[in-house]
Amino acid sequence: MSKTDEMFEELGYEIDSTYEIKGHLHYCKENIKIDFDLERKNFYKYNLSGYRSSISMQELQAINQKCKELGWLDVN
Repeated sequence: MSKTDEMFEELGYEIDSTYEIKGHLHYCKENIKIDFDLERKNFYKYNLSGYRSSISMQELQAINQKCKELGWLDVN
């Protein structure tokens, strides 16, 4: 388990293990999902009704850590 996975777990999220097939990485909690689009290198937070939702400071810290792990913040 990565540092980011632990951070999300502390916030009540679980990882969706089907991401490799779809090119997305999902962290799920109740009716909320944080979706990392591995192809486009972006992320979304939304509820299962499809509406975007605000991001807490703790979620932002975990998201930033995941972006670092994925190499999205590397400057060339």
